[in-house]
Amino acid sequence: MDQAKKFFKSYFFFFIIAISLKIILARYMLFTDTNVWNTIWYELTLVLILLALIELINKGKLILYIVVDVLITFILFGSVVYERYFGTIPTYLDLGQMNQVGTVSDSALLLIGKKDLLIFLDFFILTVLLLLKKFVPFPRNISFSRLTTSIILIVSLLITGTNVYMNRTDKVLDQALLAKESGIFNSQLIKGYSTIARAYNIKHFDITVEDIIKIKGNEPVPFEDHKYYGLAEGRNLIVIQIESLQDFVLGLTVNGQEVTPNLNKWADESFYFTNVFQQIGAGNTSDAEFILNTSIYPVGDTPTSSVIEDKDVTSLPKVLKNNGYHSATFHADEITYWDRHILYPALGFDEYYDIEYYGEHEVIGFGPSDEYFYGKTMDKLVEFKKVNQPFYANVLSITSHTPFEMPEDKQFLDLPEEIDGTFIGNYLQSVRYADHALGLLFEDLKEQGIWDNSIIALYGDHSGVHGRLLKDEDVKILKDLLGGNYSLLHRFNIPFIVGIPGVTEDIGERIHVTGGQLDMMPTILNLMGIKPEGLYFGHNLLQYEHNLIGMRYYLSAGAFFNDEILYIPETARFGVRTYDLKGTDKDIMKSDEYYKEYYDKMLQIYEWSDLYFESLTKE
Repeated sequence: MDQAKKFFKSYFFFFIIAISLKIILARYMLFTDTNVWNTIWYELTLVLILLALIELINKGKLILYIVVDVLITFILFGSVVYERYFGTIPTYLDLGQMNQVGTVSDSALLLIGKKDLLIFLDFFILTVLLLLKKFVPFPRNISFSRLTTSIILIVSLLITGTNVYMNRTDKVLDQALLAKESGIFNSQLIKGYSTIARAYNIKHFDITVEDIIKIKGNEPVPFEDHKYYGLAEGRNLIVIQIESLQDFVLGLTVNGQEVTPNLNKWADESFYFTNVFQQIGAGNTSDAEFILNTSIYPVGDTPTSSVIEDKDVTSLPKVLKNNGYHSATFHADEITYWDRHILYPALGFDEYYDIEYYGEHEVIGFGPSDEYFYGKTMDKLVEFKKVNQPFYANVLSITSHTPFEMPEDKQFLDLPEEIDGTFIGNYLQSVRYADHALGLLFEDLKEQGIWDNSIIALYGDHSGVHGRLLKDEDVKILKDLLGGNYSLLHRFNIPFIVGIPGVTEDIGERIHVTGGQLDMMPTILNLMGIKPEGLYFGHNLLQYEHNLIGMRYYLSAGAFFNDEILYIPETARFGVRTYDLKGTDKDIMKSDEYYKEYYDKMLQIYEWSDLYFESLTKE
């Protein structure tokens, strides 16, 4: 009896209860899971290992207990907030992204509610108890026999080891689902094992571009025989990436005003691909740059820019360099964000211009305004023109980044009262400003004689309107604006527009085939009359009718877009979901065999892409 009383007064008992309660709370927030047994079996055994080790050390126990509690608390709290913003559970690989927190911190703060602070409640209780320790004999530094502690440690190791061992060979298709079914902490161990195992299983493979085109349902056609091949031969290439630009804003009017008047006009004079979707992984904007310039899938669970340094990738800048082009990339941010100081040399850009070139002028949000940014970029493009050598300029805007808070003098839309000041209202204002600045850039290109001798491509890097950033009022506003529910199709659909001044005004059209960011490089090179080099996983959207593309990180592995649907396998929060690409209706009924066929093909394409990327290691 005395031993039981001692146990209930110990540090061990206090912290195991405190940590158990916060894990239960976190699992409910993440998975709406109320099964306490899942917490005991999947989560607590790993915690018990740590606490048992502290008991065996038996020195500085309180400090060690607090350190473990703090570590677990911030892992859980970070996972909850991360899941709300990104829609997935972070892995240990995401710790490498901590230097990127500044880019989303303002938006992440919007996702934290008062109930979330319950995760920190035990620290307040512990502080009070320690201040009142003369009056309240709890918790106390009470030790147990080494035999008892060793038994707890061994049993916990066996249970944890069994859980990890039984799941070690499973493909990690969805990190959130793995965390729900195997434990938040155990899933990290399983992920680590699968990463190591994959590194030791790079095998020889003999895949061709033709194989990739065939698996997507097309009959390969020699690249030189593609439709519109060489239509823009010899021209400069200017690719503009607009931050957080989604397709639904094009053609949208609010209160009788066009949100994107310049884009609308230009799209009517260009090839406008209306059914293109983002394919980024954990690297977000930097992954969009990687995909555009390589037509290779990003690695997914870590920014590709962080693992590309030792790779000899075939890329758009390198292909163009082999055809006499000079290349440069422009982004008014710190070059170290997303490891772009590694990414750009690996991609083969001759030059890059970052915040050091642009300076802190007319700052809106994370950097200089788009107007100032485009103006300074034009200075360099004019210099390139004088050299009498064709150039490739990769231009990345930044103003329309979350949280979309625009200065009053940059708010060009007269919004109704029910929209003004809301998250959606702010997003529309930022896009309207981005469109305004883009219009000025177009005028400058024309005035400087660059426009008529260039091919201009534009795309959105990823969604801006997503997840729990949306409040009930925003959901209602979107429904009114769109005439229906805002779905994942709206979220992931980005514009891709390619214009050839003097040419596409007559032959330009809206093209509705399914596409992704992988398809941009082959489509652009086709128009430039330049054959891609190496292996690439996209294809020319002007040539092929059928497609099969995936998206890592933001969708579970095996999710796919084909000609008809977006299919998403089961996740931690949802069962299987399907969306009709011809509309926004959910629950499109297809046979299980239909889903499995494309699901297996999608996993095969991922495997090919991963094996190819790993094979590019420099010798």
